Amino acid sequence: MERKRFLAVVMTVMMVISMIPSMVFAAAPSGELGGKLKIKGLAAVGVVVSADYAKVTPEEVTDEDFTFSWSRQTGEKELTQVGTEKTYTITQGDLGCRLVLDLTPVDGSGLTGTLTAKTLEVAATEEEAKAVEQEAEDTQQTETADGTENAQLEETADGTEDAQLEETADNAEGSQDSENQDVDRTEDVQQNAGNEQEDDSQNTKGQPEETTEGTDDSQMKIYTEDQLQVDENGNVQTDGSEKDQKTYEATATVEDSEDQICDFGTVKSDLEDVEAQYVQITNTGNESLNFQEISPEHFMVQDITEPLSAGESVSVWIQPREGLEPGEYDDMITYRTEEGIEVSFEAKIAVEGEDDSSDDEDLKPSDEPSAEPTETPDDSEAPSAGDNADASLEAQSLDVNTGSLNFSDIEENYTQANETLSVTVTNTGDGTVTLKIPKSDYFEVMNEDGSEAVSGIQIAKGDSLMFMVQPKTGLTKGDYSDTLIFESEEDSEVAAQVTAEVSVKEAEQEQITAVQADPESFSYDDLKEGYDTPEATTITLTNTGNTTVSLMQPYAEYFDIGELSASVLEPGDSAAFTAVPVTGLKVGNYLDSIQIAQTSSEGQEDVLTTIKASATVSEVKKIYKLSVTPEELNFGKAKEGYSEAPEAQKVTVTNEGNTNVTLNAPSGKNFKIGKLSATELAPGESCTFKIRPKEGLKAGSYTESVVIDNEQQISAEVKVQFTVKATRKAKIADPADNKITGISSDGYTTQSKITFTAVGAGMDNESPGKGDVRYVPYNWKVINTNSWSSAPYTAAFGITKAGTYTLTVTFDRQKYNGSEWENTGEQDTKQVNFSITQAQTVTATPTPQPNGASAKTAVKTGDTTNITPFVIILAIAAGCIVGVVVYKRRKK
Repeated sequence: MERKRFLAVVMTVMMVISMIPSMVFAAAPSGELGGKLKIKGLAAVGVVVSADYAKVTPEEVTDEDFTFSWSRQTGEKELTQVGTEKTYTITQGDLGCRLVLDLTPVDGSGLTGTLTAKTLEVAATEEEAKAVEQEAEDTQQTETADGTENAQLEETADGTEDAQLEETADNAEGSQDSENQDVDRTEDVQQNAGNEQEDDSQNTKGQPEETTEGTDDSQMKIYTEDQLQVDENGNVQTDGSEKDQKTYEATATVEDSEDQICDFGTVKSDLEDVEAQYVQITNTGNESLNFQEISPEHFMVQDITEPLSAGESVSVWIQPREGLEPGEYDDMITYRTEEGIEVSFEAKIAVEGEDDSSDDEDLKPSDEPSAEPTETPDDSEAPSAGDNADASLEAQSLDVNTGSLNFSDIEENYTQANETLSVTVTNTGDGTVTLKIPKSDYFEVMNEDGSEAVSGIQIAKGDSLMFMVQPKTGLTKGDYSDTLIFESEEDSEVAAQVTAEVSVKEAEQEQITAVQADPESFSYDDLKEGYDTPEATTITLTNTGNTTVSLMQPYAEYFDIGELSASVLEPGDSAAFTAVPVTGLKVGNYLDSIQIAQTSSEGQEDVLTTIKASATVSEVKKIYKLSVTPEELNFGKAKEGYSEAPEAQKVTVTNEGNTNVTLNAPSGKNFKIGKLSATELAPGESCTFKIRPKEGLKAGSYTESVVIDNEQQISAEVKVQFTVKATRKAKIADPADNKITGISSDGYTTQSKITFTAVGAGMDNESPGKGDVRYVPYNWKVINTNSWSSAPYTAAFGITKAGTYTLTVTFDRQKYNGSEWENTGEQDTKQVNFSITQAQTVTATPTPQPNGASAKTAVKTGDTTNITPFVIILAIAAGCIVGVVVYKRRKK
């Protein structure tokens, strides 16, 4: 090959290699994922949805760059994976749930990070999905200055994701395109929570604040737990805002006064007709103020008793005090708060003396004309506060209608005094007296109506007051005396006194007459006909009462009774006597009641106690023996409320002795006993009877011994048993017990985190039985609906628009089928209202970013290939070309 051609081929190859990066290596995107992922397609059953990368960075990512995970969100945060393909066909099982798409870069793609998007709740049909989406857009969109519409719906801390429904101009065009109906219908996951507050401030700038209840979702912020920043006062601080500073400030404004002075001018000494003036107190801080009570010296003012919220005002009156002496008064009135704030204003008045020719200096000035300059004794004119102001200048005197109160004796441990005496206090002086009520450790002083008498009562000249006095409860044995002094608060030397006396006696002791016998009964059961006198039984009698008893000598028919060791017994003393069966009793049974008695003061016999004594005398060598077959009967079990008692069973009684016996009819407490087929049984003979349980027995286990006895004091018994099982009553929870707790009646602000708990009736039934009913919280709604799938049934949210809202919780009614709880299809709802007030906001100053829109940077193509080697190759190729050209010219 010629040298020229060889060089031409080499240069051509070099130029082709230098162009490879622009044709090959620039096609692969890389870097960290950003932007916003969306889901194409309506959220309706049967629709195929897929990922939309229009706003994802870096640009030109494709389906080949990711792995897909489609999940169904149920409850608060529970996700169930339903697909891993590029697209997903919505099924009937997704109805009412939201679908979540997670994208993860494939290995070796050069991409990092993950992206997530979520649909609205899946509807049954596309028409319903469109209606839901349109409704969400209409109620949530807030128009911004540049014409785009943003609607923000931020989620609660319980798991409803922070999401933003955005409709841009691109989507608007897409919705008009008949060939592309899959506009953006997803909720974009917020990638930067800090931008939310800035967007909100832009969207609401210039708009009037609404205080009425609204349903605009754009004003409701429901934060995720990691986005909430709660300060020490429980206020929510979102990203981009600084913590509010508490301020306590207040101002006072005097109505119709530029100088802020309540000037009452010049008035006569009688101030009753002076009209009140009003001052407006305003809380100019951002925290509530709690005012303390005040009492200026020369003016009366209205106290502020309720907390004054930030921005609120209250109008209070001010008026000169009656009885001011002539002169000029200029006071600074100061309201103080518990938070240490003071707010003041000035009040002034000039009081002139009345031009009166009367020589009586003690007369009070009056605006009413008077024919006489002297004071009249008309009781209908009650003295005013002004009159009482000079009471100390007049001669005061008090008197009582009695000097002593002698109460009847009372017994200890009384619960209430049985006697109340009265004392009348009369004002015998020249002016009004403010009465001070006496205090006593032993006596109570009450008003005439029985209420507690308190000091400060005013008695006009010549008037009287009646007081009731009675001993206090709880006084112990003893004599009590106390001097009750009624005195004037103006002058303690002006007083009237009365002496109260009472004696508390020891309570009379109740007389108790009682004698205890030991033993209370005795018997001799083994005597044989012709017996010798057995050993006597000793009975001890003890006086267990508190009075002396004089005992009579006891006696008996079948027993010999010994003499009492003592007949007169003091409390606690004892006496004894003996008893033994009399000699010669024939075969038989003997029963005696030995009465212990005394003779009463009326000569009657009082029985104090009775001793049971018995003896049995039997024939010699006679054998009495009975047997029963069977010895035990079990009637099984029945449920409480059984309609028919178990069938009766037969018992056979046999005389196994050597002597005739006469049987007595047996009886039972809880069992019915039939008649004996025979009552006289010769040796070896038998008779029968039937036994069965009674009807209507309550739940329980019944066991009895049915005894068949006879006149010869022998017996046989059959043990019977029957069990009645209790019927369990189902526990039916009352839906009235369903409740919502945690919502404050004081309301919240637009920065508050609102937390509540739903409590279902019957949820504390830890050991349910078949048929039990309970209520379980299912979902809750303020503006949108959120569901629970398991306990705890607690949620939190925040609302950024002031107004009045209603929280509604729905409870499912469940019934226990014996193994598990299942829904009955019935529901109950409970609601609670709460209010949101606008919180003060702090405007953040944006900080210029190094990558802001004003910065001049090179346009990035997404190709990160190192082009240095290709530039070197291109330079070598260009050098070769230049060398060839130079070489050819030199050859020529």
